[in-house]
Amino acid sequence: MLDQAWRQLTRIAAWFSQTINLWLLFGHHDQTVSARCYVNRNHRGWSMAYSMINTLFFWDADHCHKSFLRDVEFAKDVLKQAGMAQ
Repeated sequence: MLDQAWRQLTRIAAWFSQTINLWLLFGHHDQTVSARCYVNRNHRGWSMAYSMINTLFFWDADHCHKSFLRDVEFAKDVLKQAGMAQ
């Protein structure tokens, strides 16, 4: 039961991050702020956000990179379900 609640809370946090990325940062609706920071980590401004978010999530080593990988896996699952990938 606790595991299920944690997964739901994680999904809500991801949805909130995607909403911020879409509405405030004019990014893609399926990308979290953390994943976007990873993608843009070599660009001015984003590198600071990348460092700040990784510091904020200190217990999750390279949080932004892991967030990016989760977004990639989600995209693969969507394509697979649509019959567009193996």
